[in-house]
Amino acid sequence: MKLIVDIINHIEDNLEKDISVQSVSSFSGYSPHHFQKMFAACVGVSLGTYIRRRRLTKSAKRLASSKDRIIEIAQDSGFDSQEAFTRAFKSMFETTPKEYRDRGLSPGLRTQPQMCGDYVHHLRYEGVDMEPRFEEKNEFYVVGLGDKFERGKTKDIGLRLWPEFIRRLDEIKNKKGKDKERFITYGVCQEVWIKGYIQDYFHYYAAIEVESGTMPLQGMELIKIEKQKYAVFTHRTGIKNLDHTNQYIWGTWLPQSGYELAPAADLEVYPGDFQPPQRDVPIEIWVPLKGIRLKSA
Repeated sequence: MKLIVDIINHIEDNLEKDISVQSVSSFSGYSPHHFQKMFAACVGVSLGTYIRRRRLTKSAKRLASSKDRIIEIAQDSGFDSQEAFTRAFKSMFETTPKEYRDRGLSPGLRTQPQMCGDYVHHLRYEGVDMEPRFEEKNEFYVVGLGDKFERGKTKDIGLRLWPEFIRRLDEIKNKKGKDKERFITYGVCQEVWIKGYIQDYFHYYAAIEVESGTMPLQGMELIKIEKQKYAVFTHRTGIKNLDHTNQYIWGTWLPQSGYELAPAADLEVYPGDFQPPQRDVPIEIWVPLKGIRLKSA
């Protein structure tokens, strides 16, 4: 574990230099084959992909914060040509470097943050399933208490939104979905899209399943969740390190999965025996995707 973190720090210190998979493997003291296999097993992404994605993430930030020429950014990121850089950038961020700069976009969910020791430990010791199961869920209705939140400024979800929702939970009529004598609850995250681009804010609801046609309480909404196929990840440490699980799902698994996000809400599913601040009850993250073919029973 310490070696992996040391390597990650070494990569970070040398991103703008002539760093390669071979040089990093040599720094580790292992053969390239052995170390690459160990790195991928620990962090869920190959060494070469991690280096490339870190360089592209830093390039995106530089495009947004400077007027440096794109060719200069490409060369500093280890690309031989602007064309190769543009292809790689578009593959990661779904837009060209020029369009990214001209539109004033932000990297959003597709960045590759620098991995920290806690994050690597979380993956290595099964804080989250690194491969999901796939399920289809029929349409259902929830009553939710929601608000708009900016990315990176979500403390109020746990400090304000959920406590208020739990306080009013008994008042909600026609509840459904019991688990272990208590009701399953949901975190419903609805992204905001404008002209095909995801925004830096989103709508989040603390919610519970109800019968269709249920009248929501004042300040709450009745929301229809359409029939959808999902990739389902199990997060095993309650609310602890949930940010690490989300970082892995959105920043590592999804970009290399080959799947495309569906225009639907993603869900946090809390079992009936989940009682904050209890931290060791597994919860599930349901990611809506296009193009999943489920195996028949």
